[in-house]
Amino acid sequence: MKACVLTDWKTLQMMDVPKPVPKEGEVVIHVKYAGVCGSDVNVFNHNHPTATVPRIMCHEILGTIDEINAAGPLDYKVGTRVVVCPLTWCGKCEACRAGAFHVCRNLGILGLHRDGGFAEYVAVDADMVFPVPDELTDEEAILTEPFAVGFHLNSRAGVQPGDTVLVYGGGPIGLMAAINARYFRAERVVISEPNPERRAYVASFGFETVDPSQRDIVEAAMEMTNGVGFDKVIEASGAAPAWRTLTDVCRIRGVIAPVGIPKGFAELKVVQLIFKEQTILGNRVYTREHFMRTIGMLKELRSTCQLERIVDQFMPLEKLPEAIDTQMNGRNKGKIVMVI
Repeated sequence: MKACVLTDWKTLQMMDVPKPVPKEGEVVIHVKYAGVCGSDVNVFNHNHPTATVPRIMCHEILGTIDEINAAGPLDYKVGTRVVVCPLTWCGKCEACRAGAFHVCRNLGILGLHRDGGFAEYVAVDADMVFPVPDELTDEEAILTEPFAVGFHLNSRAGVQPGDTVLVYGGGPIGLMAAINARYFRAERVVISEPNPERRAYVASFGFETVDPSQRDIVEAAMEMTNGVGFDKVIEASGAAPAWRTLTDVCRIRGVIAPVGIPKGFAELKVVQLIFKEQTILGNRVYTREHFMRTIGMLKELRSTCQLERIVDQFMPLEKLPEAIDTQMNGRNKGKIVMVI
């Protein structure tokens, strides 16, 4: 089968590799769409501490069941259209014993620790595969995994009707986090984004925006909330300047929910966090339940949100190096999806 393989750090090569053979409890998926993520960029640049090479990257996968090697009742069969929850866990550590499998001490992710979706076929655990409802198009369903990130962090942050929410970062994850916040019935959702093209893009989905390079974000936040601050603040940019203002823009006893990965250490005003009794909640990927619930959410959102517009570019697998470069330099407004 054809695959685009990370043969060494910063080196991608189209290759003919053996088609995977499913182990017991696995299925093989014939991949149609494979989404490009910021974590793929981190793996490519050797900025992920546990990823290994050679590796077929990609954990955002849509395709059809090609082969099954799993016993017991399954809600899919050969030919079924599916999406993949790309996590594996040890089942033994304290997190797993507590049911928090998604923060397992030995968490494995497709495309980082085992081969992922930038290939014609991929082998995955049978219980981490979910059928795509007929109502969703392929172009909508490929968004399941990144939308699950937003669903999980909004759930963790406790976003509820009437809340005001500020999202730092208008990239794909920031946009999908904001759409999730609106789905959770937040009253006002604002996105802070310095890139003018991305700012116009997220505004086209009906969001208020602020340009932090031209306007003091703290002053803007206070003006927008009558001097109170936002109820929930989602950090999806990983930018150091954003971290320095998180406690400023968040209200007393508000919630800060970071999901963007900063480069190196990030400064946080801890004294202000203490004095304002704010809560800061880390967010890593999603639970299996939240991944499943995201599929249902997308069915509801498709009637009110133009989901297909979130995919900025479709590119053939052979252009993966170009896609990685585009993602790395922020030239994409929305998602980049490789067509296998």
